[in-house]
Amino acid sequence: MRKLAREAQAEERVLWAAYEKQAMDKAQANGVQIVETIDKAPFQAAVKPVWDKYGPRFAEMVKRIQAVN
Repeated sequence: MRKLAREAQAEERVLWAAYEKQAMDKAQANGVQIVETIDKAPFQAAVKPVWDKYGPRFAEMVKRIQAVN
């Protein structure tokens, strides 16, 4: 059962990657501009008051969020 579950998981990843590429291609063909890299600074500045207020209470979660690239 576990072996089949791993095989199904691997197949689903392949199918999802193909679907994602198809969706991105379709979006771009319809004029959507895909931005791969963004400047996080304006977003971080906008939510700074929230981080300041709740950051100490949720310090561990904040560290995990900030660790995401």
